Amino acid sequence: MIAFAGAARLHPMPSRRHPKSPSSNPVKQSTAPVAASTTRDPAEMFAAALKESEARDKVQREQERQRQQEAADRKAAERAQADALASARRDLDRAIQAVRDAKRNGRSTVEADAVWKSAKARVIELETGAAPTWAPPPAQEPEAEAESDDSPVDEGAAAEEQA
Repeated sequence: MIAFAGAARLHPMPSRRHPKSPSSNPVKQSTAPVAASTTRDPAEMFAAALKESEARDKVQREQERQRQQEAADRKAAERAQADALASARRDLDRAIQAVRDAKRNGRSTVEADAVWKSAKARVIELETGAAPTWAPPPAQEPEAEAESDDSPVDEGAAAEEQA
């Protein structure tokens, strides 16, 4: 058998010139006695850690649910805004066509212009978030319907009395 001369260099023996320090030995460091009052049952410690972990997980799940709900609400609001804008643009296109038809047929364009102006103001309001200064006031619902619902007199009974 031939001995390889370089084998000693591959696996040198550790140097014994510098002894290891006593602080590097983990067994000797932990030999200090532990006070009996600070020790707890490992099962109690595990149960406490488990409860804390469950509480953290519950808080994280709730926060994630809230984030998802807020994102869904934002998405729904954006969708509603886009739908309203698309509807307003369709109304504007119809109003423009009504003005063109009125001019072509030689009719008065006053009503068509008022509808166009209102539709254009609505589109601008949806796009910018503020109504233009020239926009007409919003249309109010007729109050005649509200008055007829509030009156205690029946129309049929009133007609019979007059006859």
